[in-house]
Amino acid sequence: MASAREGAQHAPQAGAFRRRASRFLAALLVLCGGAVRAEKTEVTPFLSLSQTYTDNVSLAPEGSKLSDSITQVVPGISITSTGPRLRFSASYAPELLYYSKLDREDTVFHRGKAVGNVELAEKFLFIEAGAKVDQYDVSLQGPLTTSNVSVTSNRATTSSSYVTPYLLHDFGSAARAEVRHTYSVVRSDEQTSLPDSEANRAFLRLTSGPTYRRFTWDTAFTRETIRYDETRQETTSDAFTAGARLLITPSVGVLARAGYESYDSQVTGLVLDGSRWSAGFEWTPTPRTRLVATAGKRFEDDAYGLEFSHRTRLTTWSATYSEDVTTARSEFFVPVTASTAGTLDQLFAAQYPDPTERQKAVQEFIARSGLPPSLNAPVNFFSDLLFLQKRWLASAALQGARNTLIANAFWETREALLGGAALPTSGDFAASNSIRLAGASLAWSWRVTARNTWNLNASYTRNEFLDTNRVDDFTYLQAGLTRQFQPQVSGSLFYRRQENESSQGVNVYVENAIVASLRTTF
Repeated sequence: MASAREGAQHAPQAGAFRRRASRFLAALLVLCGGAVRAEKTEVTPFLSLSQTYTDNVSLAPEGSKLSDSITQVVPGISITSTGPRLRFSASYAPELLYYSKLDREDTVFHRGKAVGNVELAEKFLFIEAGAKVDQYDVSLQGPLTTSNVSVTSNRATTSSSYVTPYLLHDFGSAARAEVRHTYSVVRSDEQTSLPDSEANRAFLRLTSGPTYRRFTWDTAFTRETIRYDETRQETTSDAFTAGARLLITPSVGVLARAGYESYDSQVTGLVLDGSRWSAGFEWTPTPRTRLVATAGKRFEDDAYGLEFSHRTRLTTWSATYSEDVTTARSEFFVPVTASTAGTLDQLFAAQYPDPTERQKAVQEFIARSGLPPSLNAPVNFFSDLLFLQKRWLASAALQGARNTLIANAFWETREALLGGAALPTSGDFAASNSIRLAGASLAWSWRVTARNTWNLNASYTRNEFLDTNRVDDFTYLQAGLTRQFQPQVSGSLFYRRQENESSQGVNVYVENAIVASLRTTF
């Protein structure tokens, strides 16, 4: 298994992909420069310096622990451009790590993301593109961590990119058509469990227009083919659905949806197809509150769905339940849970109606308060298999005069769809066909004074291999103080503890660390 730091030093394929992605995004902007203009562009360079002392740099069991002091340098830049027909944002912040004892582990981790949307022909032709590179935990059976500072072979650098040209056309006020093609690429240092892949996805949709108010309808067709480079094997999926909503009152409606879907995977020889249907209701008492609940059948099994959201001036609440056939590859393009920025975006909606101003305010608040960039989420362990995913997600956030609280919880099961094939020889599905992940987290920011903020970030995750009765419990705690020295300079001092326990006595470790950092923007 190739680690993220090995990939950072010896990954020409990943490097080539990043260069291609960068050239593509740059070419997109140049191509569209003559057709659209950005009314507002902001470029923000920044620099972060951190010093970490840890008593277990490799997350090893008791008796094999090694302490170390690590210097982390993160130069970065963020760019946002907006205009009547253009939206673009990008950030790049590589991590440069220098170890006092394990100097052979000195490396650079590339981290960044970019996304842009351009309206080439008014209200008709659009193009969207995006790219991301980051480090992720590969397996639930290896050491889990939230930081690249930890020297572990269980993290890999993964790059993903996509481009989506699409057409929108209104048939008067009666209907709207959407035609979209998406080409996406995923590259990873870890080829055993998740080979490099490319995918083509076609999406067709026809929905009712403004003429339909009490009764609305929509139809959609999706076809996606994923091709894994190493094995030359393909996974193909097709889905057709049709749905309708009838308003009984201005705030209550009944829903119905039916369709057919099929999956064909050369990886395992799986061929799965069948009909699906669901029925339920939608309740929208106010623009800030929405509840949708459905029940039905899918592949002759019971299937359910839930969407709930509620927002007040100082709070936001949400809960969802979904069931889907998907892949680990696809999850890189769909965030598992709302990020801290996404949650704060809802909280700040009333204060900052303009999306661009709100995004800037959110980023400044996160940097000033020391909140984590993301909350606890299920680990998207690497696999090239299709699996049935059932997922609960819930989150809540509260903003007061001095306190900000963000909490979330999740429960998820993944069941590999093998089509009669034997379990794979590697990866987490080799240990169990069914895996359950559950956890919760809390982020608390307390503004003690105008310049000082106390932060607490705590999370707990339980990973269960249902076929072998293995249970792993991972606990994370980070607490400390952030101080705003000047409007563009801030510093922080944190204590961190990571602990993992296993019912089978493997992969057991405890880490304690002190982290001091200084950040400045220019």
